Amino acid sequence: MARLLLLPGLLLLAAAPLAAQQTHVVRLSPSVARNVFRFSPGKVTVKPGDVVEFRAEAGTPYVVAFEPADLDPRGQGLLAAALARPRGELRTPVLADSGSRFRLTVPALRRGSYRFFCLTHLAYRMAGTLVVE
Repeated sequence: MARLLLLPGLLLLAAAPLAAQQTHVVRLSPSVARNVFRFSPGKVTVKPGDVVEFRAEAGTPYVVAFEPADLDPRGQGLLAAALARPRGELRTPVLADSGSRFRLTVPALRRGSYRFFCLTHLAYRMAGTLVVE
């Protein structure tokens, strides 16, 4: 009889989700009049499987790139695959219009901090950090 009660409990446990996926929105915010370009928030704490949505708030082109030096070869491969870019590039496509979005599902990167920056706004030091727990 104990075996009959144990089996349904194990089936319920196996069907339960491990963790809820979260979506983190990072706004690409310009203040052209003040010559300020930034990510908001500038630091995003995530877990593998979470989604980071980069969202352009104005019609200036943005390209979000990750610092390759922060990643080992395995991490570079995982991130390049998640970005779905040709030749393993560690960057998003161009976000050219207001409201343009790119959704990145965070791959199984090692715990740590990973820097990202805007290629088109390097002179403005537009940069942020992805912290993987």
